[in-house]
Amino acid sequence: MELHPLALGFEHVAEDYAHGRPGYPPAAVAAIVDGLGLAPGARVADVGAGTGKLTAALAAAGLDVVAVEPFAGMRATLSASLPGVAVLDGTAEALPLADASVDVVASGDAFHWFDGTRAAPELARAIRPGGGLALLWNSAAGEARDEGMPWAAELVDLLDAVRPEHPAFTEDQGRDAIDAHEAFGPFTSVEVTHVQRSSRAMLVANIASISYVGVMPAGERAALLGRVDALLRRHGIATLDIPLRTTVWLARRL
Repeated sequence: MELHPLALGFEHVAEDYAHGRPGYPPAAVAAIVDGLGLAPGARVADVGAGTGKLTAALAAAGLDVVAVEPFAGMRATLSASLPGVAVLDGTAEALPLADASVDVVASGDAFHWFDGTRAAPELARAIRPGGGLALLWNSAAGEARDEGMPWAAELVDLLDAVRPEHPAFTEDQGRDAIDAHEAFGPFTSVEVTHVQRSSRAMLVANIASISYVGVMPAGERAALLGRVDALLRRHGIATLDIPLRTTVWLARRL
């Protein structure tokens, strides 16, 4: 199983990921259901499911969800929190799914890790004709300084100083190969705003769960997280509401 070298950072960060990462609001799932015309109980594969942030939102909406995730630690955490959901070992490039067996493949903050050239035909194989692909991406809503969060701008500067070249920080975030594949129609997008209730500990866990932080040598990782914690303490961060935007990209399986 070939994975991006930075993605290996997720191998041992399931606890931090579950604690610190934001989930996906019901409105984002509603955009998928409405945009792709899904019936109640439609079969959805959450690919790159991680600890089940998106899986939980899809299941709560009454969809029949199967989670696909390559890392054992992530799968164990997902299974513990969502015991009723089937969880399979696999990737977008080698799906453990039968031909035309799902109505939708969904992916939350994971699609930039896909090898689009290999993933596009595999996704097309697993999705029934007339079904669809839903790619979701959580990001900050607005500029940090505009939102009255100067600490966030400092945090971005701190992380930018240590971030290597990363597939998420590209214009298409990996969609181009899928968008160009003959089995899929063009992408459309919907944006949903929401708020994550967070804390200093959750913010530090969020940073700890980032791929390039996860692959750092233990000493460097601990030092970075110490700097993050010190920054937040200096700004008096205990609990806070973080404004977020979820972008939902939808493409129809032709």
